[in-house]
Amino acid sequence: MRIETMKSTTDVLIIGGGIAGVSTLYHLTKMGLKDVMLTEKLELTSGSTWHAAGNLPHFSNSYNIMKLQQYSIDLYSRLQAETGQQVDHHQTGAIRLAHTQERMDEFQRVAAMSDMAGLDLEIVDNERLQELFPFLDTTGLVGGLWDPADGHIDPTSVTNAMAAGARAAGATIVRNNPVKSIEQQANGRWTVTTEKGVIDAGKIVNAAGFRCNEVAEMIGHRLPVCSMEHQFVVTDNVPELEARDTMLPMLRDPDVSYYLRQEGKGFILGPYEKDGIPWAVDGVPTAFGQELLQPSLDRIEDIMCTAMEQVGIVANAGIKTTVNGPITYTPDGHPLIGPVHGYDNYFVCTGFNFGIVQGGGAGHFMAQWIVDGHPELDLFELDPRRFGDYATHEYTVAKGTEVYANEYQLGFPNEYAMRPAKRGQKQTPIYQRQAEQNAVFGAYFGWERASWFAPEGSTAQEQHSFRRGNWFEPVAAECQLVQQHVGVLDLSPFTKFEIAGAGAHAWIESFSPNRIPTQTGNIALAHPLTNDGGIAWEFSITKLENGSYYMMAPAAGELLIEDWLRCRLPNDGSVTLNNITRDYGTLVLAGPDARKVLQQLTETDLSNAAFPWFTGQEIQVAGVPTRALRMNFVGELGWELHHPIEHQVALYDALMEAGKAFNIGNFGLRAMDSMRLEKGYAMWGHDLNTEFSILESNLSFFVKMGKGEFEGRAALSIEKEAGIKQKMTLIEVHATDLDAANGMEPIYHNDQVVGQVSSGGYGHRCQKSLALAYIQSDYLTSSLTVKILGDHYPVTCLSKAPYDADSQRLKADD
Repeated sequence: MRIETMKSTTDVLIIGGGIAGVSTLYHLTKMGLKDVMLTEKLELTSGSTWHAAGNLPHFSNSYNIMKLQQYSIDLYSRLQAETGQQVDHHQTGAIRLAHTQERMDEFQRVAAMSDMAGLDLEIVDNERLQELFPFLDTTGLVGGLWDPADGHIDPTSVTNAMAAGARAAGATIVRNNPVKSIEQQANGRWTVTTEKGVIDAGKIVNAAGFRCNEVAEMIGHRLPVCSMEHQFVVTDNVPELEARDTMLPMLRDPDVSYYLRQEGKGFILGPYEKDGIPWAVDGVPTAFGQELLQPSLDRIEDIMCTAMEQVGIVANAGIKTTVNGPITYTPDGHPLIGPVHGYDNYFVCTGFNFGIVQGGGAGHFMAQWIVDGHPELDLFELDPRRFGDYATHEYTVAKGTEVYANEYQLGFPNEYAMRPAKRGQKQTPIYQRQAEQNAVFGAYFGWERASWFAPEGSTAQEQHSFRRGNWFEPVAAECQLVQQHVGVLDLSPFTKFEIAGAGAHAWIESFSPNRIPTQTGNIALAHPLTNDGGIAWEFSITKLENGSYYMMAPAAGELLIEDWLRCRLPNDGSVTLNNITRDYGTLVLAGPDARKVLQQLTETDLSNAAFPWFTGQEIQVAGVPTRALRMNFVGELGWELHHPIEHQVALYDALMEAGKAFNIGNFGLRAMDSMRLEKGYAMWGHDLNTEFSILESNLSFFVKMGKGEFEGRAALSIEKEAGIKQKMTLIEVHATDLDAANGMEPIYHNDQVVGQVSSGGYGHRCQKSLALAYIQSDYLTSSLTVKILGDHYPVTCLSKAPYDADSQRLKADD
């Protein structure tokens, strides 16, 4: 029996011995750390790991999650040879079935992404489906997707193999050692009191699975994680399988909502029912560990019956075991991997509902975050700070239940944002005004935001599609409105800070690649960098009359950005940082008649001479104190009108009244996105992220190498010397009925992938299908195509924006 000796100090302490925690420990040792430790309440794999089905799909509608899962599967395939521990990995391949063309569209999109990842996902017809799975009835199917590298693994053995690898590299694992209390010391280290003693830890990782909130509450917060019951049945041996020498591939039918795979000479059948059951919403029982829950087969009977019709040999198999165990869910179904808002030296790696296939990659990227400050992939979609304080326990349970019911939902753009559960968490004061004008809202970082406005008399609901949907014509009308007249857009969810103090200018300069304004009213756009030159986030900043600075940044990044700034604040009190996001609203007024509308409501001279482009002034608009900034993201004459949020309705009503003579109207985020593409404006979170340097992102204009030191400068110097290997380029897609609007479409030169789309759509003012794409520099002048939903379309790299390339409309003086 292994004797485990607990240390009293460690550089990193991981709390939780499921696959995510053990993988993190293992990967920290791979990065050279030896003074690392894991403590587990019970035995390793207690919790959700031990009873997981162990399926290993590459499939995902997210490219980076696909890459994370790919890393896991590659790791598991070599882990037995490395550690000498058996992992029971079966690479059987897997098929996914499609009953509709929309499902085939999804498969085509994911297969194209797999080309970029170096995988071999293949679109197959019904004949090929039956070759791969001879017992399948293909009636009603239109085709499927084949992944030859899919399969399954034993969760306990693979976790123990990583534990063996970590121990061999010097890590410490202590089992049967529940944590009793956690307290952060003044120096940032943590005092963790456990059953077997007190541990002084430099950093801690909460990897406690469905007990993660027990750990979180010791620290003083709560994570948006709940547990759902998930059932699968294990059948008796099936004669047809006993007669085979090789395993059948795994089968998934996302339209029916189940997976089916061979287990020994029987099957595992795992449905996802529409009425999922949350588990232990009031807290996990103290002694619960490697137990199971009471089965309830009536909940999944309909799905099981359909599976038996499709695969007849299942119907004759008796049920040997029913497994009903808790698995964790977050409000969007993705795990939480990264730092926790408001704390130093504290990370989480939890919330997995596909923990086995994601555990290996999660530990890898978690270790990079701890050691290097960020992972090699931009994983903001997994960062716990993607949720704000609106993600309460009640919200999490409701959204987790909704996600469970939609486990195999088609991955349409915007579909998740428009799901009905727990809507209206954050609304701006003009929400009702927009709703009365038929706004179609989506929830983004909790904010209800108008995506587009449905025509009067029609239903304000988006019909989701990978192609041009029912929003296309209304959005065209909104773009035409802004091009020809004037429109209003609510951008109040902008993240907003006021930065003051004697050291404010020098502090901002220390992390800004661009020069920061010194003159009152001047505005700058800047992109803080990672140490290797990637774009961490972006902001605009205005020098105010009182000498302080007004910073605006992406809405979704509020908590990440606040942490980023907070941890860099000087200790001498020379800089103060104040988050005023909820205090100020932002209305964008844009279009050729914007000046005529606004001038009716203010005594301030709005001419070019008095109010130049890219400057700001404090003015009165209809009696409302307004921070007017002459800039916008749509490429027309206009202003951002920042105002105390309590005055928003009055300001909006005044603008709409003054604009009646100029055909004023509303426009939403879809129209903004269309118009910003026509100007080649890149967006953080889509086009700009940590994976691409600011030089690769074609933003060298905003980098002033001569201004002095700033974070990331050294990496840019090296990159400039070596040459820029790829560049973000605006491209025209020569297609007539669809666009590269889903993101991550591959760019090809002949049969070789040479780039990837970061965002795309249709430019209604210039009547072109457009996209921003990162393309290898050697191929920028080559003949290129983009693969969209299975077909290749020629593209043209544009040397300038197709709409108002010289920005004359932005700078108009009439």
